[in-house]
Amino acid sequence: MSPHAGPPVAPFALALLAALSLAACGPGHSTRPAARADAATIGSAPGTTNADPLAAASTWVAEKNWPQALAALRSIIDDKTFSTLPSDVQYRALSIAGKVASYHGPAELGYEYLGRTVAMPQADYGDWSERLQAAGRLGHKADWMSALTVLMQRWPERAGNIDPDYILQFVIDPHDLPSSAVMPLLQALYDAHWKLQWNIEPSATWRDLALLLLEKDRVREANEVATHITDSYVLIAMRADRRFDAMVAANPAQFDIERAAQREFHALQAASDAAPQSLQLKSWVIESLLHQQHYEAALAAADSILSDIRTTNYPGKLYEDFAETHSWFLELRSTALQRVGRWDESVAQLAAASLLSEKYGGNIDQVINLGDLYCSLDRPHDALSTIASVSAGMGPFGAMQLENVRLNAASQLGDVKQVERSLRYLRVHRSDAPGAYEDALIIVNQADRAARELIAELTNPVERQSALLGVQDFALTPSTPRDRAKDARRRSVIARADVQAEISKVGRIESYLLEEE
Repeated sequence: MSPHAGPPVAPFALALLAALSLAACGPGHSTRPAARADAATIGSAPGTTNADPLAAASTWVAEKNWPQALAALRSIIDDKTFSTLPSDVQYRALSIAGKVASYHGPAELGYEYLGRTVAMPQADYGDWSERLQAAGRLGHKADWMSALTVLMQRWPERAGNIDPDYILQFVIDPHDLPSSAVMPLLQALYDAHWKLQWNIEPSATWRDLALLLLEKDRVREANEVATHITDSYVLIAMRADRRFDAMVAANPAQFDIERAAQREFHALQAASDAAPQSLQLKSWVIESLLHQQHYEAALAAADSILSDIRTTNYPGKLYEDFAETHSWFLELRSTALQRVGRWDESVAQLAAASLLSEKYGGNIDQVINLGDLYCSLDRPHDALSTIASVSAGMGPFGAMQLENVRLNAASQLGDVKQVERSLRYLRVHRSDAPGAYEDALIIVNQADRAARELIAELTNPVERQSALLGVQDFALTPSTPRDRAKDARRRSVIARADVQAEISKVGRIESYLLEEE
């Protein structure tokens, strides 16, 4: 043996090379976290015996005996000679063990193995994809960001392989992510020309990237990013924010809101025409019509779709996304009915939507919105009865909206104790939805506290965009007397001298022909 040769390969390592030479590298084109690993994903060696750990692991993988397979793989990796094995041998063992443990437990062990796998030079797209999904399932945001950044930087041509909604659920609010990693991730997504389904730009994400670039005086790059921001309300919030003044001045056509709203509508209409089986796209077209106050057109479009749905016993064949979009579509139709003054029909439509099951569980959104509609119509008992069916399964933002409805109903019924309990909850959890807490203060007519809350939002760089969007002068919307009274109180809070002074420091108020979002 040459004095420079590597250490001898243990017998089980030779079996590893033989047994796993044809093993797959994992679901390299996965768009969603896989349900489980199987023999096709991991590889197997039919005909091997259990004479050594790897042969046994290979057999148990083929038989889908995951506990035994993982035990055999762990015995290989935990062996003191593992680090002396050829790099390819170590890589294959770690990669396969990572998949088995990730999908069949313990997940954290699989996560550790996948971390060691992607640290090796052999790691490919499939390994990094598995690491991304494992980090997402376990809530390891920093590692999730790192894995996605690597995927986008090394394999930008595969950016469309990952479900955009899966990415969006993490980057929709980058302030919840480690700040040092936000810009590299957003830049990697932008450089990879990442888009949402149907080629729609993720406008809020590009807004966040543009702001980060401006903060680093990379104005030319920020202006280029701005050309990809298409959402009218994102553009309005940017116009209102002094941090974007130079960008707005450099891109006047992009920030012409009336034209932007028209461009957005035509883009959605074109996408819907190209994908006629998408109920979500048709719903976005209706929403765009509502925003522009084309109420009769919005209702006519909704009625036409509803008529088509009622003509078939298999609406899932008519619209491929029917199951996950149906309840939201019915809510939009309810809104269109409100806008033309057909309030009873609106309630009936939203009540029907609230009874539908959503794709991932109970229909919480429409239940909460129905409760809110009852409050607007001075029907607090119906509101409380409606939200009583909500027991669990909602996120922090939804919980704030639910408590807001409970407070609204309690204030109408003169239930002072419940109002205080709800206000306490909303105050403690305000970071989950600052606007909900401010709205609650306006409902109970605590103007001083509402003003302080709004000023705090304007002062906070993270909350400023949402706060500035909320104070703009939008077109009047047909509403109930109770909602008009609440809006008048909100406008009186905005008109206060201390609030106006803060708005002037950080932004401005302008008028638009669109509905408030």
